[in-house]
Amino acid sequence: MKFTEYQDLLPSEIRETVQNIHAELSAMGFTEEIKEAKSGPVLSYIKDKKVLLNYVYRKSGIKVRLYAAGIAAYEDCLAVLPDSMKAELKKATDCKKLNGLTCTPTCPGGYTYTLDGELLKKCRSMAFLMTLNQKTAEYIQTLILREAGER
Repeated sequence: MKFTEYQDLLPSEIRETVQNIHAELSAMGFTEEIKEAKSGPVLSYIKDKKVLLNYVYRKSGIKVRLYAAGIAAYEDCLAVLPDSMKAELKKATDCKKLNGLTCTPTCPGGYTYTLDGELLKKCRSMAFLMTLNQKTAEYIQTLILREAGER
């Protein structure tokens, strides 16, 4: 599957945002990869063999999993997120490694960041798994492009 086919599957209210993100990331040297999964196709953006983000399908809608290794450089962006997004970030699974517990041997560890004055230590797979819809699209695009700029 190519990106042109993938974008046709997107709900119309987020299609333009996904197209804009695609254009920006392509210009920054990221390549896309689309793989089939049980819940639907997964679109990933990769640069230097490191994944920046995945678009994943869930029963609740399309989610964006951002691998935000550079979050410390743009933590200020979190303060302006809508309450619904902040709630998603806060309820994400805690990182076992950062909290002194054992995770899988291949796990590089999660992310530590501050949100509304609260220090969070979250699992890298779940920390920035955000619902993509008309209300969150602009904020998610900002986070993606800030992280891409840190790569």
